[in-house]
Amino acid sequence: MARRLDSATRARRLLALLPMLKQGETIRLAELASAVGCEPAEVAADLATLSMCGVPPFTPYDMIDLAIDGDTVTVYADAPGMDRPLRLTLGEARALGAALDAAGHEPDSPLREKLRLLASKDPSLADLEHTVRASAGPGGLAQTYSLLAAAADCHEKVHIDYYTGSTGRVSERTVQPWALVNRLGVWYLVAFCEAVAEERVFRLDRIFHVKPLGETFEPPDLVPVDVTPGADGLPTATVRFAPGVPAPDTDAWPGSTVRTCDDGSTLVTVPYQTSAWIVRRVMAYLGDVQVIDPPDLRAAVGQAAEDALHTIM
Repeated sequence: MARRLDSATRARRLLALLPMLKQGETIRLAELASAVGCEPAEVAADLATLSMCGVPPFTPYDMIDLAIDGDTVTVYADAPGMDRPLRLTLGEARALGAALDAAGHEPDSPLREKLRLLASKDPSLADLEHTVRASAGPGGLAQTYSLLAAAADCHEKVHIDYYTGSTGRVSERTVQPWALVNRLGVWYLVAFCEAVAEERVFRLDRIFHVKPLGETFEPPDLVPVDVTPGADGLPTATVRFAPGVPAPDTDAWPGSTVRTCDDGSTLVTVPYQTSAWIVRRVMAYLGDVQVIDPPDLRAAVGQAAEDALHTIM
């Protein structure tokens, strides 16, 4: 019989896993299980739960992106939020100071003393940011997206290193970023590549070392955003959003069509490449979204929900 965990214990285990999930790495479940003190099956359930977690506004790159394959897990992006400064309120600073006291930190501990001083007055945001910071530095897809979005907004050229899958080579390019487009869970940059003097589409997960150049360009009047892959030939799912629940836009659910029903609910038809992609998104709505068709996808969501409930009971 599976052991039952209280919510606090499981939450601590989930948090302990986050720093171990590094972009581009494939890790054995047994290795993670040993690190957090549980069985591989339990850590697999934890990872499935984490894959449905993220930070606002919950775009694909604001979610924890990973895939479990047999006895390993592959991490496609660093956990969102880990590259941001940890910001504390006055009450949180006091609570952390008390926790350090209870944990046995010496009175002259630099961290304990700094937190105590900050908690005794109204701390400035700059002070708090310098006191406690997230362990992971900036980087990964979130930073790539942020830099390219800013460059597209202000029409600034950027230098990128790009990995071309067909050749297996990394090339240096100067591009004029036009737009960022999401297609079926993958982000692309639509840009003008100066090396070939033509429009090109780049996958964000193959872009490295984005460097703004400080040179502006004149964008086209109409930016083409019909990037590959298309939805032709893909299976489609019909999903019902409960009354009052906003339907997703086409950036989050590419290729979707929306129909409002008489009862206020919304039917969304969306193409998908893998069932895991859409199961994650339906599960994230915690019951407010229901798969209507096809039956096998509906069953997959039901099984995922049952598995998630089993792990916390």
